[in-house]
Amino acid sequence: MRIGVQLPDGLKKRAIEICEKLGDVILSGESCFGACDIDFDLLEDVDILYHYAHTSILKIEKVVYVPYFLDYDVKKICESLKKLKEKRIALISTAQYCHKLPEIKENLEKFGFNVELKKGKRSEYLGLVVGCDYSVIKDSKAEAIVFIGDGIFHAKGAVIYSGRRVYALNPFNFELIEVKVEDFIRERYIQISRCVGLKNLGILVSTKPGQKRLKIAEEIKRKAKEYGLRAIVVYISEITPEKLENLPFDFYVNTACPRVSYDDYIRFKRPIITPQEFDFLLGLKNYLEIDEIQIE
Repeated sequence: MRIGVQLPDGLKKRAIEICEKLGDVILSGESCFGACDIDFDLLEDVDILYHYAHTSILKIEKVVYVPYFLDYDVKKICESLKKLKEKRIALISTAQYCHKLPEIKENLEKFGFNVELKKGKRSEYLGLVVGCDYSVIKDSKAEAIVFIGDGIFHAKGAVIYSGRRVYALNPFNFELIEVKVEDFIRERYIQISRCVGLKNLGILVSTKPGQKRLKIAEEIKRKAKEYGLRAIVVYISEITPEKLENLPFDFYVNTACPRVSYDDYIRFKRPIITPQEFDFLLGLKNYLEIDEIQIE
């Protein structure tokens, strides 16, 4: 059996160790930014593709998702959270840390907390969020949301999606912070303002499964033409500055992974905004009232 292996950047340094245990292996050298980022060229040439460190949000023949859970101290996590003034909370995390959320919930409830821990529509684990899906906290009754994990990208998304107070707790140094999004929102206003008066719009549609949102792109194109813009849908596998460099558009609406717009925008010479931000640009929506940033 010929086996394909796909690793995110954080695990590529362990590629030899992982591949040697599996036998006849072909290692993907392509990007692997999430569960939707599948190397289909490699998939054609192998009997099975092991996709590491992400959880299944898609059912693709011959693709097996291999979780990569990181260990951390639940007791210290709970000690850090005991200081919260809010006693009704919701727990969320990413694929590397979500496996211990049920244990954290159980321990916190012994301290008098009321803990929400739900499953989202695209996730297989309780409390799991990804950059395009925060449905796990939809209709939450919590006073505050607690994100367990490194970095604050997902915690920022939780603030925008829920409108509630969100705390981020690093599971290794146990630093607990309240996540603020004012600077993030201000920067998004700046990016949207850069699009004012521009006429030539490129609507980016990813060819990656789980990110392909052609219907949304067609709706954006319809709106754009109603407002006198010249708009063309652009299919693209990975959105990079190099690929957009020679295209003739003044600005872009990104219908793929929102992290391209939120995290990588500074790499692009021309503005690159989200579908919801495009509605705000046209005056169809108040940005601060955006109720979701997830992929359908």
